[in-house]
Amino acid sequence: MTGNPAINKRVLFVNPAKENGYYADRIHMGFSLLGQILLESGCQVKVVDYSFLKSIESETMTIPQIEDIIKDFKPDVIGISIFSYLYDESQKMIEQVVRCCNTPIIVGGPHVTLFPEDFSNDTRVSYIVRGEAEAIITTLVNSATRELSPVLINSPVPTPEQIPAINLDIVHESRHLRNYQIQLSRGCPFNCSFCTIDSIAGRKMRARDLDYCLDQVVEAKRRYPNIQCIAITDDCPTFNGERFKEFLNKIAERRVDAFLTVDNMRADLIDEEMLQLYIKAGGQNICLGVESADPEVFKMVHKGESLDKIIYAAKLVHKYNLQLGLCFVIGLPGDTLEKHRESVKLTKKLKADYIFWNVCVPWPGTEVYEWFKKNGKIGDIRNFSPLIDSKINFKDPPAESNIFKKEDIVKAWLTANMETCNIPIIALRNARTIPAFMLRLLYLTRRYNLYKSSFIFIWKLFTSKLWFEIKKRLKVYMWKRRREKLAKNILLRTP
Repeated sequence: MTGNPAINKRVLFVNPAKENGYYADRIHMGFSLLGQILLESGCQVKVVDYSFLKSIESETMTIPQIEDIIKDFKPDVIGISIFSYLYDESQKMIEQVVRCCNTPIIVGGPHVTLFPEDFSNDTRVSYIVRGEAEAIITTLVNSATRELSPVLINSPVPTPEQIPAINLDIVHESRHLRNYQIQLSRGCPFNCSFCTIDSIAGRKMRARDLDYCLDQVVEAKRRYPNIQCIAITDDCPTFNGERFKEFLNKIAERRVDAFLTVDNMRADLIDEEMLQLYIKAGGQNICLGVESADPEVFKMVHKGESLDKIIYAAKLVHKYNLQLGLCFVIGLPGDTLEKHRESVKLTKKLKADYIFWNVCVPWPGTEVYEWFKKNGKIGDIRNFSPLIDSKINFKDPPAESNIFKKEDIVKAWLTANMETCNIPIIALRNARTIPAFMLRLLYLTRRYNLYKSSFIFIWKLFTSKLWFEIKKRLKVYMWKRRREKLAKNILLRTP
């Protein structure tokens, strides 16, 4: 793409939300970065992140409809982010947009990078952007017109200098933000068999200037005092241990009044000095990627570290009284229902505070994808999410192998979540969900023969502090129902 810098165009960025209640407490970072670039070029920019808005929705805040936003803002260009687990919602959002305006639509995001063919014949869309868009967004927006068929753009990888500071001022309702994201780098040099990093951000590390990142964090906290957490979202933040320690030292010196979290940590790149500095900087948790505790399955992941190192790192995390998180992937090459039990055993042995039980998704371009083509079946991975909602609804696994069928993967998935009490019991604070939850639990218990796992889950739930809160809320809910019923009866009797 060629052209002059974008001047005086109105650009609307939209991120859809999952319809069944999976909402993010973070603002779409990519849009807040691209918006800053466009602002510097003279554009007016608005970011509407429906996933974030759903997470802060309350009786005093109404979420605007996309039609109303377009009517008020009158954008010249609209960008829509496409994540695979939001594929259906993204399609509906595009349809809503084209019904109310004829504005050029740009689609981008991880799904488009992996599956550009999904929109190659979609005449509703004018541009398809693969990869990170920082290097081309200004030129693209400046020359954007309504195209008869989509134009595919392969964006060059931006340099660290081309990645600006996040701009929250352009984000609708950003004043409510509590969880602020920062990237110190992009890329990951490792070669995990299931990971799409090579296609999304590349294996070459691009380290951003630490002082620039720190200034960004400090300014965000000053302008948005509701921020309580600084989340480091790098693909591999500790690729250079000394550099990461330097960041921890500097953020501790700046005394940012917020705690620190890190999304991804490798066990073999953690040492005691790093943990000490992490605590000094306000660190609260460490989440380690285990993937599988079965030695044979683990070996096929090609993580480049050992299970022994992960176990040692987990013990260090406990030593420094940090919250321990563990990530697993169910259904990896070579995995079976029996081998999966080793992962459940390990979580209990390491006494993890929280656990992510992901289901293996064979993304195109990965080693896992090639393995499943030879040793199993790959279904439609669009709209799949490894999350289980408050009514224990979930999507069927997108793939199965010859030795680990979908039925057993679901059983392994449910067993793991139940026995580690990882079903989203926080959502049970809403008393209205409890009857549906218990009925669904009973059905799944009988369907998959999960009597032992269900007993463990219910026992942990009833002996937790949360159960007392649930009972209190259920009591209030039932009292309100009786009042409503009584009022209705009185109205019926009134002549």
